[in-house]
Amino acid sequence: MPLSSVSVRVPATSANLGPGFDCLGMALDIWATITLSKDAAEAAHPLARIALDAARALFAAADLEPPHGYAAAYDGSIPIARGLGASAVARAGGVLAANALAGVPFDREQLLLLATELEGHADNAAPALFGGLQVVVRDRQRLTHVGVPLPRGLKAVLLVPELRMPTQKSRKLLPQSLSRTDAVQNASRAALVVAALSQGRLDLLDEASKDRLHQPARAKLFPAMNGIFDAARTAGAHCAYLSGGGSTICALCSDGEQAIADAMLEAARSREVTAETLITAPTERRAEIVEQA
Repeated sequence: MPLSSVSVRVPATSANLGPGFDCLGMALDIWATITLSKDAAEAAHPLARIALDAARALFAAADLEPPHGYAAAYDGSIPIARGLGASAVARAGGVLAANALAGVPFDREQLLLLATELEGHADNAAPALFGGLQVVVRDRQRLTHVGVPLPRGLKAVLLVPELRMPTQKSRKLLPQSLSRTDAVQNASRAALVVAALSQGRLDLLDEASKDRLHQPARAKLFPAMNGIFDAARTAGAHCAYLSGGGSTICALCSDGEQAIADAMLEAARSREVTAETLITAPTERRAEIVEQA
């Protein structure tokens, strides 16, 4: 019998990690549930509508009739336009749930390619679908990704401002070209981020997370950003960076997470930035079907 309902649980993500623009992304232990069901009300939440559009795209890719009579529901608190992969969560959940409804015509690698086509880049879609820290390379229609082991006990302290920074808006500020010096700066430090995390060299993360490609440009929308970075590091964070396109700032640490959260919040308030903090951790767990009927 055809399924009437599929629920998928998907992790939030934090992309770029400083210099890894559009190629590094990490799953966080913050979750949302996407449900495709004949019993659901018409999608009202914006992320539910994105998930339903992704489901329709999967049926089209499989040359199947769209899932008539189905609606999408979203249950979660991942902030929208804050750099925590909300749209990727919706699209990853939508294609994974729709794949089950369609009889599993695609494997997870194919789902990643479809979600990436819908999302525009894979740095959030890959960790949502595969968990952990993912290094992603895209060459036309070919997508390569590799998971990177993360050290035990790593925590992520998030400062989530009220300020919305939609990705399309913030990307318009990015430079069209970089000097050779800046290109080498970012390439070397993106490699160092991966090496430092995989080897547990957390003492290298401050240097590794420095960026010259996107954060200086996005600071024009968020002038308090660098001051909050400084506060996090002074309070004991290994590093701090703008999560995805912002406005969330992520500080990675091994301990003292509450003191780091307090310092970031105080730095934000002193710069007239309204925000809240959230203490979480990277997760190796990936998007999974949690219920189907």
